[in-house]
Amino acid sequence: MVSQLGFWGQYVAVGWEARTLTKSDFLITAAFAAQWFPSLLLSSVAGVLADRYDRRKLVLFGNLAMVAPPVVIGLLIQSHRINMLLLIGFVMLGGVGQTFTQPAAAAYVPALVPPADLHSAIALNAGMTNSTRVIGPTLAGGLIAAWGVAWGFHVNAISFLAVAIACTMVHTRPAPKPRASATVFHELKLGISYSRKNRAVARLIMLLGVEAFFMMHSSLMPIFARDVLHGGVSTYGLLSAAPGIGFVGAAIITTMLTTGRHRRIALTVCSFGLGAAILTLSLSRVLPLSLLALGFFGLFFMTTNTVIMTMLLSATDDEFRGRVMGVFAMVSTGAFPVNSLLAGVLSSWLGAPGTVLMCGICLLLFSVIFFSGGSMTMIREQTEHHAVAAPLAPA
Repeated sequence: MVSQLGFWGQYVAVGWEARTLTKSDFLITAAFAAQWFPSLLLSSVAGVLADRYDRRKLVLFGNLAMVAPPVVIGLLIQSHRINMLLLIGFVMLGGVGQTFTQPAAAAYVPALVPPADLHSAIALNAGMTNSTRVIGPTLAGGLIAAWGVAWGFHVNAISFLAVAIACTMVHTRPAPKPRASATVFHELKLGISYSRKNRAVARLIMLLGVEAFFMMHSSLMPIFARDVLHGGVSTYGLLSAAPGIGFVGAAIITTMLTTGRHRRIALTVCSFGLGAAILTLSLSRVLPLSLLALGFFGLFFMTTNTVIMTMLLSATDDEFRGRVMGVFAMVSTGAFPVNSLLAGVLSSWLGAPGTVLMCGICLLLFSVIFFSGGSMTMIREQTEHHAVAAPLAPA
C-alpha cells in the first residue's frame, strides 16, 4: 500500500509536469505511455523468468531497481534541467523494473493462500493496493502544490523500498523450480501457444485487451482537468483519485462473488458498465458528474480485472502461470502506451471528449459481440473444472 501511494504520486506528477513542459496533447500522452511501454515489449519475457526463477526475489530486486529513475527525474526538475525527452526516457526506464515484477507478483499469489481462498486473496490484494488511489492522487496534488512537482517523484522512489523490505520478511513454501534446459525464447513460444490453445485463457485475454485498449481517457485527464473542466492541479488530483473509490467498492463486491456463476454475471454486467461510464465521462462538462462517472468506471474496471485474473489463475497450470500472467500484463498494461499515443493523435483531431466518446461506443459494441458469441460457455467449462492450487513443497 505504501508503494502504491508513491506510484500515484508519480502518476499525478508525470501528467502535471508534462502539461507544464508542453502544450502538445500528443507529448503529454507520450509521457503517460512511457510508463507502460516496456510492458508491451517485455512482459512475456518477464513471465518466462517468473516460471524459471524465485518469484519473491524477482519482485524484491525489481522494486530496488525502480528506485533510481524517479530520484533522477526529481533532481532534474529541481535543478531546472528537465525536458520532455528526459522525462519520457526516465519514466520508461522505471517502467522496465515494473514490467519484470508484475508477472512474478501475480503468479506468486497462489503460493500464499489455500486454493479455496484464492479469489478472496486476489480481491483483498486489489482492494488494499487500489484503495490508495482514493487518497494517493489527492495527497499528491497537495504535495505538489506545497513542495513542488519534484516531490511526487521523490516520494515514489522512497515507496519502492517498502516492497523490498516486505519481500525480505515474507517466506512461503514454493515448489522448487528445476533449471529449465530450454531457451527463454522456446519457453516464451510455449507460453504463448498455451495461452492461445487454452480457450478460456484466450477469450479472457481478448476481453481484457480490448477493454484496456479503449481506456484512452486516463492519459487525457490533464487535458480534461485544464481544458474541459477549467480546473487546476487539485481538479486533476480529484479526477485521478475518483476511480479509486470505485476500486474500493469493487474489492468489497468481488469478495462476495463466491461461485463461478456469480463471477460470470459480474463480468458481463461490468463490461457493459465500463462502456456506459466512459460514455458519461465524455459528455460531462461539470466536475461532480465527471467524478461520478470515473467512480463507476473504477468499480466496473476493477471488478472485471479481478474476476479475469481469478479465472486465468484457475484455468492455468502452475508451470505456465508466470507466462500467462506475463501475457496478462502485456495485454492489460501494454495496451496503455498504444492507446495513450493513439489518444494523443485522436485528441488533436476529435478533441479529448470526442476521443473518449468514441471509446465508450466501441466498448459497448464489443461487449454485445463478445457476450452473444458463446464466450462465457467456453470460460465456464475451463475455469470450473480445473485445479487452482499451486503445488507447495514442505517447509
